Amino acid sequence: MTNGPGLTVLVATDPQRRLEGARLLPTPRLLTVSVMGALAYLEREGLRGATLLLTPPLPDLDLEQVRGRARTLGVRLIMVGGPPLPGLLSAPDLAAAAALCRVPVLMSAAPVPAAPAAVTAAVAAAPARTGARLTLIGASTGGPRLLATLLRDLSPVGAVVVAQHISAGFGPNLTQWLGTLTGAPVGTASDGLPLQAGHVYVAPDGHHVEVSGGALRVRPGRPGQEHLPSIDALFVSACSHRGPVTAALLTGMGSDGALGLAQLHRAGATTLVQTPQSATVPSMPQQALARVQPSGVLDPDALRAALRRLA
Repeated sequence: MTNGPGLTVLVATDPQRRLEGARLLPTPRLLTVSVMGALAYLEREGLRGATLLLTPPLPDLDLEQVRGRARTLGVRLIMVGGPPLPGLLSAPDLAAAAALCRVPVLMSAAPVPAAPAAVTAAVAAAPARTGARLTLIGASTGGPRLLATLLRDLSPVGAVVVAQHISAGFGPNLTQWLGTLTGAPVGTASDGLPLQAGHVYVAPDGHHVEVSGGALRVRPGRPGQEHLPSIDALFVSACSHRGPVTAALLTGMGSDGALGLAQLHRAGATTLVQTPQSATVPSMPQQALARVQPSGVLDPDALRAALRRLA
């Protein structure tokens, strides 16, 4: 075994769990009884990007030390069948953990609800995307402050498109303010504008923004329309994008973005949802979690770290 990505390490003191893991887990796999021993092995062999599954009881678990070494090694951690722990994704059983190993999974500060089998299967079978990288961010109430946190000093590899619900007249100020915080050029989206790698585009107030054929599509909203811009419209438009897509749904009231995020997830995108407990208004994250098991349910700090890696 010479590559970390795709390597799954099951740490289980119970022989029956190791036997179950040998049957269920993706290959290649390594079964062990020691958390620190597993991390030492990965470090010794230079295996970065592996997935470490932890099943209690784990007498050698020093959570702070484990998380620190895992971050250094680029190892993602999943607690299987145990209580949720800060900085670890939770899976109810080994079957669920095995499914998670087959899709991009990020460290999460909150347990992720179980997904319908059809959703997991659709993501597992999704083809690899090889085109230009694209990151989408949708937010409503409480979004500007969080956007400032996420975009601060961000230097994205691909294009980033932001759909923030905002009152008419405030869009230019938001775009200008975000431009002072990030290391990337920030501008207002306009119809037909080609997506440029390393640029951030903010939907103009009163308009919807979508992506199509490597360019932005901007159209005016209808008078009295509830959600402007529509996060669902942005997310759905990216389902046919040829390159890797990351979509993050943040704080906000209502359900905008939930359906679009679910469609993107089924199309093979990496999908991130802000933890409801960290949101100014939790409705949008809650509605998304009711529809799909995303790739990660993250607090603001973890979201920022994820976007630095994926955008």
